[in-house]
Amino acid sequence: MALPDDPSNMPPGAHPDAEPDFRALFDSAPCGLLLTDRDGLVLSANRTFCDWMGIDRDALVGKRRFQDLLSIGGRIFHQTHWAPLLQMQGSIAEVKLDMVTASNRLVPMVLNAVRRQEHERVVHQLALFVAEDRHAYERELLRARRGAEALLAEQTRVQEALALSDVRLRMALDTANLHIWEVDARTLERHYAPSIALLLGYPEPRAIAADEYIGAVEPHDRERAMEAFARVLDRTTDVYRCTYRINGVDGRQRTVQASARALADPDGNIVRIVGLLQDISELEAQRVAAEDRALFAEQMIGIVSHDLRNPLSTIRMGTQVLEMIGVADNQRGMLGNIKRASARAQRLIDDLLDFTVARVGSGLTISPEPTPLHPVIGGLVEELSLANPGKRIVHQARGAGTVRADAQRLSQLVGNLVSNAIAYGDNDFPVTVTSHIEPARSVVSVHNHGAPIAQDLLPRLFIVQEIARAHGGDVSVRSEAGEGTLFEVVLPRD
Repeated sequence: MALPDDPSNMPPGAHPDAEPDFRALFDSAPCGLLLTDRDGLVLSANRTFCDWMGIDRDALVGKRRFQDLLSIGGRIFHQTHWAPLLQMQGSIAEVKLDMVTASNRLVPMVLNAVRRQEHERVVHQLALFVAEDRHAYERELLRARRGAEALLAEQTRVQEALALSDVRLRMALDTANLHIWEVDARTLERHYAPSIALLLGYPEPRAIAADEYIGAVEPHDRERAMEAFARVLDRTTDVYRCTYRINGVDGRQRTVQASARALADPDGNIVRIVGLLQDISELEAQRVAAEDRALFAEQMIGIVSHDLRNPLSTIRMGTQVLEMIGVADNQRGMLGNIKRASARAQRLIDDLLDFTVARVGSGLTISPEPTPLHPVIGGLVEELSLANPGKRIVHQARGAGTVRADAQRLSQLVGNLVSNAIAYGDNDFPVTVTSHIEPARSVVSVHNHGAPIAQDLLPRLFIVQEIARAHGGDVSVRSEAGEGTLFEVVLPRD
């Protein structure tokens, strides 16, 4: 570019040393230039500024104030900051304000101002630069900064959440006595948490090598544990679970429950296996002890129930002999009570023996044969009515035919349900026993009015469930306030 004083750029006849036309420079300067009085009234404005604002110079000079050309926010800034600072400092630099053009378009401009004393008046000289590109850049910069701050805040939140999760995880692992182990599925390299040393009998956590841990596994359990782990590697299963024993360096043998899950890459290839180890020695000992106690209790119930049969048989035989030889009229009532009590005791003993057989053995045994369901249930209802003179028991028969069942077991089942209904039902309403024969099944139900049955009473009907299950059937119960309780036993017809 040629310099301004290059003769080739000068008009014809112009002398190189001629003075520049300062008015022309002012009018066509690449920035807006304003001269205002102390109150902001525009005294002079160059053409560049007028073109930017779309305002005729004659409509601006001597008629408009500088602050009138600002946006509302700019006017507030002018009043609170611009005018006081210019008064105190005498100059203002690099202030960005929005100017309002004649078409009401906001144009961001950067302003510099100087306060000068000319003769007896104070004037303000202003230079203005359109800053739309700068404004856009600042907006993008601000948006990027806010985005970065949001990302930083999110990253900080995630890091805090991860730290909190890590603390919680470690607390949970410590509380549950869990220890982490990992296997690189590609190299089969194993890593054990230092706390696993406690499972091997060491007093403090320490580094544990894979050979040391595997060597501590009870030899009889080692092959089974390795086979279970191999099923994870060959993708037979994604979850590894195995319980085995570990021989510690302190001479103690501990029972360990190991579990793990395979982690795969996006292509489905296993890359890592992460697992947990837990010392369940105490739990295992408690489980074995509980099983031993339960087995002992069930065996004792069976022994006692069996031994009670002999004296009970003697009592029942004695009542039969007394009935045969006859007793005084005032003794018949007592004899009847003894007979009914012994019959009830016999049923209780039978239930206890059946309970023991079902729990200790392989379930109840039945002798199914063609059985007239209605007569069997009806006869039992009559017997139960005599045994419970203060309670009304009603039998309803539906359908016709026989069913293949064990009549004695059915009587035992209904007896249990009716005894339960009498014990917990409303005595103002009858107990209804229904036997229903359908083409493919038979249904025996017992209904009583009263409060809904408590859930903790349902396990007492263990024998009922076992009898139904032995027949290939099932038991259901519906108990609601206002509707009473209905036990329904569904058995296959054959």
